[in-house]
Amino acid sequence: MRPSGWFQVAWSSELPLGGVKPLRYFGQDLVAYRGEDGVVRVLDAYCRHLGGHLGYGGTVAGDCVVCPFHGWRWNGEGRNTHIPYQDRPNTSRQLTAWPVIERDECVFVWHDATGRPPGREVPHIFTEVAEHVRDLPFHPATPRGLVRYDDVTILPQTVAENAADPVHFRFVHETRDIPVALRQGSDEDRWFIQLGFGRRWTAWDPNSHDGDTLSIVQAGIGLSYTALSGHDNTVILLATTPIDDRTSTMFQTVWLERRDGDDEPGVLDRRMRAATAQLKNDIVIWSHQRYEDPPALATVEGQLFGDLRRWCRRWYPITEAHPVPASPAPSGA
Repeated sequence: MRPSGWFQVAWSSELPLGGVKPLRYFGQDLVAYRGEDGVVRVLDAYCRHLGGHLGYGGTVAGDCVVCPFHGWRWNGEGRNTHIPYQDRPNTSRQLTAWPVIERDECVFVWHDATGRPPGREVPHIFTEVAEHVRDLPFHPATPRGLVRYDDVTILPQTVAENAADPVHFRFVHETRDIPVALRQGSDEDRWFIQLGFGRRWTAWDPNSHDGDTLSIVQAGIGLSYTALSGHDNTVILLATTPIDDRTSTMFQTVWLERRDGDDEPGVLDRRMRAATAQLKNDIVIWSHQRYEDPPALATVEGQLFGDLRRWCRRWYPITEAHPVPASPAPSGA
């Protein structure tokens, strides 16, 4: 139940220059640090000398993290570079260095239980999710738009399947109508859907503007990128990162379009509360949900769920006896 892919492990603001942060994900203890060169690195947490945890009391020297126990230094490749009471480093021991991408105020690591190298990079949220947000000005997500739910009993695929479930909007989020699936497609690394809200979408006009739509790009199982259009153009990254086989951390990162009047007292806070209010309704469902395989689907649900579940299979370690089928070619993403 530990899928492969890119997963969020922190926000950039949690790692100032010289900052060190302990992490626990994928059933492992890790340490993240920002070197004096400004680059974020993630390593296995325990010093290979005597097992001191680098995340508790560790410091930064250059591009290395320094063990608080005896001062051994480890670089971003997991190699020991300095022992303060010896004239040469220890080259026989090494820490696992995790591939890292820092983008859009977030820090991501690549996880693959079989050791496969990273796949396609995580999307740029302002340029690769929906065309209508590319040229709009947005407020930074930090600090108002950072919401974290720790130790929730949720698996990443449960959250990913929300993208293939337009019907839940009517019952969980109390929309007036069930949204209409306007476009859907996938490739090897991403699954895309655009939903239209309101009765005017029941007769889809491909030349219509993007008002009142929700565009979702699922980048692997753990990263769900959403762009809402209409009165409040908003982009959201919902990242679900496994802590172990039962629990996850959920990061919700929200960017609001800049609008006249945002400088007035309380305006941005009110807008952000509205933008983040609905996720807790989903979490109540997800954290008590049982995974049904196969599910008993209504006829109108079958195609989207089937397509997404087939696509999700590629993100789990596979064997030659159980290969993953090829995804269909993109159809509108």
